[in-house]
Amino acid sequence: MVNGKQVWTYGDRRVGVERKGSLEAYWEVSLDPLSDSYRRDGISASDLLTVWAEQVETMYPNLLIPIYWFVRGEIRTFESMPFQYPHSTPTGDFLNYFTWPVTEKTGKALNWLTLPVVDKLWNSERRDKGGFIQQATGWKPSVLQPFVYLPALCTV
Repeated sequence: MVNGKQVWTYGDRRVGVERKGSLEAYWEVSLDPLSDSYRRDGISASDLLTVWAEQVETMYPNLLIPIYWFVRGEIRTFESMPFQYPHSTPTGDFLNYFTWPVTEKTGKALNWLTLPVVDKLWNSERRDKGGFIQQATGWKPSVLQPFVYLPALCTV
């Protein structure tokens, strides 16, 4: 561990080099990138949540909103996470481009369910894509959670 983060070793299949560094689970709820169109000081997290909820409600009448997962690493790594629910036709994931990560110290293989889930916020200090959801509700998904039920987050 370095600075409280697990160090993983994994090979880059494209260029045949070994990488070492931390990895984390990055989540994106369908349509949460709409926050890219807003300034942090221009709209509150709760108001942005309302805008988002109205849009997803019309797009997903069953109110189950897809969550997409990515593996983010400190060394220019950002790929779809393996073993996630297939919301769309898969085009490849982390394991297509990298070898299975192992701990630097023991060589034990990564259990994908143990990756730390990124905190995404929308406040005076951070303007993370989709961060309004966690900021306004206090909720973030469990790693590889496939959906969030809209009424569990807010009433539209």
